[in-house]
Amino acid sequence: MIRIGAVGFLNARPLYATLAEASDVALRADVPAECARLLHAGEIDLGLVPVIELLRGPVTYDIVPGLAIGCDGPVNSVALFTRVPLAQVRRIALDVSSRSSVALLRVLCRHHFGITPAFVDAAPDLAAMLDSADAALLIGDPALRAPSEALGAEKVDLGAAWKAMTGLPFVFAVWAVRPGLLTAGLIGRLHAARDDGQRAIASLAAAEAGGDAVEAARLEQYLRQNIRYDLDERAVRGLSRYLGLAMQDGWAPDRPEVLRAIDALLPVSAGPGPGPDPRSR
Repeated sequence: MIRIGAVGFLNARPLYATLAEASDVALRADVPAECARLLHAGEIDLGLVPVIELLRGPVTYDIVPGLAIGCDGPVNSVALFTRVPLAQVRRIALDVSSRSSVALLRVLCRHHFGITPAFVDAAPDLAAMLDSADAALLIGDPALRAPSEALGAEKVDLGAAWKAMTGLPFVFAVWAVRPGLLTAGLIGRLHAARDDGQRAIASLAAAEAGGDAVEAARLEQYLRQNIRYDLDERAVRGLSRYLGLAMQDGWAPDRPEVLRAIDALLPVSAGPGPGPDPRSR
């Protein structure tokens, strides 16, 4: 029996929806932060974890090649909502269910937005968050459904901001496996689950929409156009760049062995990932 921890958000379901039906799988779905905690604690064998947690784990996890949750431009479900111009943001409320997106926002604030706000943790309730801060980070389904216009807030897409800063895709989560458990059979099985899930996107969106055809069409478009499920060469380079910056800025422990493991996912002819941009130092 393999113990799998997945993320309950809609954008993750195409990676694992069919695995729940297998008799040799014990699958549970949680928010990203809890999925990471379970893997670090050894309570699951395989987790769809926020990539920043690769640097925070007690061991160097094996990474399933070729699979991820990411974007190459606007992601729509990871955003900063602000009631003041970005340059005037002094206090940001952070969604406590997030890990990678929190560190991404911190990196963007320093290297792209040019601001140094204070950060406070908060439950993912946009109205309450904006009552206590100038801006709020939301991820996943709450970000997709956030009533930003009704609250007088501008939505700043963090996937688009990362692409503008680096020209690279952003990777939010990967399948991380406890050392010694990754096999060719498991890799093949996870790839097959991704392929099955992508063929089922229309039905997953319809189920989430609960019979609302307009909402189903909107969610299907989001899954097909905003979310990428491939950990290809450009995505690996974006991942290496992000983790390098997070380490450089002190948002995660310095784990060069993790960067080496990520760079090992690149084709031999491609060379290592870019790491931090020297111009940002």
